[in-house]
Amino acid sequence: MSILVAYDGSDQSEYALQTAVDSFPDQPLLLVYVVKPVGNYTDAAGYTRAQYRQEFDRAESMLETASESIPADRPVEHVVRHGRPAHEILRVAADRGVDHVVVGSRGRDGAKRLLLGSVAEAVARRASVPVTVVRHPPAGGSPERVLVPFDGSDPATAALEYALGQYPDAEITVVYAVYPPPEVTGADDDPVSGSLENWVDRLDEHTTDLLEQAESRAARPIDVETVSGDPAPAIVDYAETAAVDHIVIGSHGRDGLSRLIMGSVAETVVRRAPTSVTVVRESDD
Repeated sequence: MSILVAYDGSDQSEYALQTAVDSFPDQPLLLVYVVKPVGNYTDAAGYTRAQYRQEFDRAESMLETASESIPADRPVEHVVRHGRPAHEILRVAADRGVDHVVVGSRGRDGAKRLLLGSVAEAVARRASVPVTVVRHPPAGGSPERVLVPFDGSDPATAALEYALGQYPDAEITVVYAVYPPPEVTGADDDPVSGSLENWVDRLDEHTTDLLEQAESRAARPIDVETVSGDPAPAIVDYAETAAVDHIVIGSHGRDGLSRLIMGSVAETVVRRAPTSVTVVRESDD
């Protein structure tokens, strides 16, 4: 198993590196620095040959400095690329067959833009492996309280299995958001109580079965909490109130964060969560 860390010398990329070191203590690290083009993307990006070499040397120097914080016995490799950061990070991840990508986020203020513009968002959207978007300096060690939004779907189940396997010592809490689906609302958008109750009952039975199976396989308890209302804000609110350390959420694939579990819920959670978030893609199997 190998871990790719997107690094550009910013505080956020330092947090990403620290998180990778703490969360994956036995895994080789691949530090990737992408030299961004100047001007347009169609030529040498405005650099002279000397400037181009200088930028690459500067990037390699930054990676060398960053590696000094990594234990000496930890395998570390550096890769410097030139181009669009998200595109190059994804290309390196695919070429090297990494198992996980860790990238920093600027946080929740303003337009909620992520590291290097929309780089972290694009990587989380398109990567074929789990992606951890890091928001704050890590506390050290593995997370102790992990939240998994759950709706009974295959992606949500994959996220739960990932959390159980990756964080064996953490307290795992599944949050199940109850929200009336459009097909069971009346003409005036008032819930049709009988239909809604039947829908919730069927979904509750299905999710309960899945959670019991997951508990049995993991041989450890899973806490279950039910929240009501619009799922994304309800999940974010719960994460804030419960002071969770990490969120693991499922993805349907690589054709847009809007296709994560429960519509655009995961996209909103990734952007607004008070803590770091790992996006787990649904298995192709």
